[in-house]
Amino acid sequence: MNFFDTSIIEFLNRFTDTKDFDGVMVFLVTNNFVKGLGIISIFWFFWFQKSTQLKKNRERVITAMASCLVAIVVARVLTLVLPFRQRPILHEDLHLVKRYGSELVDLGTMSSFPSDHAVMFFSLATGIFLISRRIGVLVYLYVLGFICFPRIYLGYHYPTDILAGALLGVAITLLISTPRISRPIIRKSFQFSSRYSGAFYVFFFLLMYEISTMFSESRVVGSYLVKLFVKGT
Repeated sequence: MNFFDTSIIEFLNRFTDTKDFDGVMVFLVTNNFVKGLGIISIFWFFWFQKSTQLKKNRERVITAMASCLVAIVVARVLTLVLPFRQRPILHEDLHLVKRYGSELVDLGTMSSFPSDHAVMFFSLATGIFLISRRIGVLVYLYVLGFICFPRIYLGYHYPTDILAGALLGVAITLLISTPRISRPIIRKSFQFSSRYSGAFYVFFFLLMYEISTMFSESRVVGSYLVKLFVKGT
């Protein structure tokens, strides 16, 4: 722990008699429509919007999706290989007061550093920013205020978890968006779309849906299949 993290966490935790506000914060961290679906719908808007920039917008949407996949994989790997960091609300030395309703949220057993939410959603926000700076700035503010801040307020992440995740997400999208990396991805995607348009849109829809839910459904299916395999052996 460091003074920067603990001072912010402890300051926010002083506001204990805020049942209604706590409920709003818990709602924001648990509702996938508020977290991901709204942001994903912006990509669909740019994909289908009639514009002289239609082809370029679609190229950037594909790049953003590829960047997001890389970002979430990198985030998960880092949580496994970096030293384990206990979530603030579970850290006994901080003596934080649990928020109303927060006990219903499953925090899992993964390290809090870096925040995979910050990594993924700042990656997506950067993808939107590269299409439209005006809308991108609004999405950055939305991610910060409605996705990241509630996780700090409820004690699920330290501020530096969020900061590191944000920087990582932005950096990965900017890296993947460089022509040397993005052009092969775009070319292969358009080729697949041209030959198998139906399969392409089915895959694209499922991918965007899973991104909007932080791959929650895929993780459930994966866990179930692993249990079946282990039971069968």
